[in-house]
Amino acid sequence: MGLAAAGAGSCLSRLAAWGASRPQPGAAGADALRDAVAGASLVICVLDAARVDHFGCYGYARETTPNTDRLARESLVFRSHFCQDTHTASSVASMFTGQHPDTHLAYGYRQVSQSAFTIAKGLASAGFQTALFSSNAWASPLGGKGLDFQNAYSTKDALAAAQTGEEWYSPEPLLRLFERWLKDHRKSRFFCYIHFVPPHQPYPNAEAWLAPYKGKKPPGYRPEKYHPGKSEFPIPGVVEPYPPLPEWINLYDSNLRYADWAAGQVVRLLRETGVYDKTVLVVTADHGEAFGEHGYTFHNCCPWDEVAHIPLVMRLPHAARTGRVNALTQCIDLLPTVCDLFRVSYPADNVQGTSLVPLIAGSKDSVHDYVFTHSNTERDKYMVRSANYALLLYGEKHQRALYSLREDPEQRKNVIASHPKESEKLTQAFRAYAKQQRWNIMYVLDPSAPYADRPRNLPGRPVSPETLRELKALGYL
Repeated sequence: MGLAAAGAGSCLSRLAAWGASRPQPGAAGADALRDAVAGASLVICVLDAARVDHFGCYGYARETTPNTDRLARESLVFRSHFCQDTHTASSVASMFTGQHPDTHLAYGYRQVSQSAFTIAKGLASAGFQTALFSSNAWASPLGGKGLDFQNAYSTKDALAAAQTGEEWYSPEPLLRLFERWLKDHRKSRFFCYIHFVPPHQPYPNAEAWLAPYKGKKPPGYRPEKYHPGKSEFPIPGVVEPYPPLPEWINLYDSNLRYADWAAGQVVRLLRETGVYDKTVLVVTADHGEAFGEHGYTFHNCCPWDEVAHIPLVMRLPHAARTGRVNALTQCIDLLPTVCDLFRVSYPADNVQGTSLVPLIAGSKDSVHDYVFTHSNTERDKYMVRSANYALLLYGEKHQRALYSLREDPEQRKNVIASHPKESEKLTQAFRAYAKQQRWNIMYVLDPSAPYADRPRNLPGRPVSPETLRELKALGYL
């Protein structure tokens, strides 16, 4: 799947300099890989709304992510990794459960089912101490996304840990909480999930972060590339307010640099406590961010690559495997991959992701023919991707678009009329996907099928005024 045009050449040369173009098989393949992580802990670090084409290790020609880039040199870099949903609550639920949004149904305040198998539940049963640290209420016990963790530190804890001049959604309070917990549990085997708000709005005004970019033209910036509020597909309601372009991109990049600094602090704390080479460290995102490339702003309603294509950098203990992985992968693959690596059993019949261990071990070149991303406004949107094509299925008026990713990586030219065979293949892939889901979404393909919106709220589940203020501060309300 195509990288953004800007800086792609520099990305390829940088990745090539790190070593093999893809992971090479060891003497015993997957078993040797499992042996290499035996006894290791796990840290998953999420940078909220981090779009992949603004990372240096993915080709961006601006130094926004020096810490992640450094980590990537001794890690596996998954180049074609996609989220399942463009909203934090549902995306994180997919990551935790290995299920598509149309099966776990954890939208808005709706919880993940208490009976669902999750990464935290599985690793706790294997003897891991588990802890969640999150400054986004959607990735916390509020939405049932932290209930399986033995320890959960969310927005109220971040507020209590914040010092003078710090906001509750800034990384520093979470890092302070993580540092205390890590020192107390460094001799245990642990799983920590850390969810930083940056680069998600609100953007900081700290001159130190913005100074390198302020007033400058972002890499690859073309004014005609962005048209917020104007799309060939309808946008219900009012387009969210956004800063003027191109300074918006500079603000975003400064916030991404802030998030990358936080990821670097996680690495520092792991090193200082002596557990860095005893830990599988994952840096990823829940979704990206749109600047109006397809008319949409921010992320909630946009299934195109600016939001759906996300980073996945995975460092194994002692850099046991490095290189770039070009195969299609998706965030629901994280659960089966983790369980496979750590030899933890999981209910394969209820998990829709696929273990990436064969890719990491070098015994396979691909695990998916297609990956799927969902977003929701008045009607559902889906993007179905193969290696070479992406099909947009828009439930509103059953609109369609097909993009040739090799010829049109920015997904601007609808070629559905001239490529009927490719369109049909991806449509059939979606049909097979739809039949496997808990929620009936056949209306997306069949105009005569009934439409029923997903349940979003649990009856009787109160939402405090404080939580509503937090969500409003992050731009959700």
